[in-house]
Amino acid sequence: MNIPICYIFGAGEFVPCDITLTESDLVIAADGGYDHLLQIGLRADVVIGDFDSVTSSEIWEDTICEKLTYPPEKDDTDMMLAIKLGLSRGFGQFNIYGGLGGRLDHTVANIQALSFLAEHSAQGILHHPDYELTVIKNSSFTVAKNKTGYISVFSLSDTSENVTIKGLEYELEGATLTNSFPLGVSNAATGKKGIISVERGTLLITWNP
Repeated sequence: MNIPICYIFGAGEFVPCDITLTESDLVIAADGGYDHLLQIGLRADVVIGDFDSVTSSEIWEDTICEKLTYPPEKDDTDMMLAIKLGLSRGFGQFNIYGGLGGRLDHTVANIQALSFLAEHSAQGILHHPDYELTVIKNSSFTVAKNKTGYISVFSLSDTSENVTIKGLEYELEGATLTNSFPLGVSNAATGKKGIISVERGTLLITWNP
């Protein structure tokens, strides 16, 4: 059974991708992410934001997608507006493209957005051509056995307690990680399924796609 996925496209660095949608999936363009969707030939169900970064005039001729306009002066980024919309429509799995690269402050904001999803018992993955990110809170993450390259684990909370890493090159059992020492950097896949879990705390996990 396929889990419905909310795909969000931001205005950050373009990420070439080949996505096969199901009828249950939702595609949201966060402002300039609409331009990225045009490049890969994918439809948008919703376009949301203050429309300060989208450049294509086709958006105003698009009579199919829903357009939700917000003022530039707001507390939420366009990406956060898209994430909150996806959550409000019942989605628990988010694949986010165009949320990395470009402005560093936007990259950090989007990593915090992953934490927001984890706080709401949802999982988000930020996709980049060279790496991918996710955040977990008081839960676990499975590393597929076909993964290669580096896998790093960082504590976003002050402390992350009872952290266990199995199936990777360097294993941990019941460790405590902090947000002031990068103990979990540059681990590596081994060709086996890996499990990363934390009992109390929030972890940022990065890997090669």
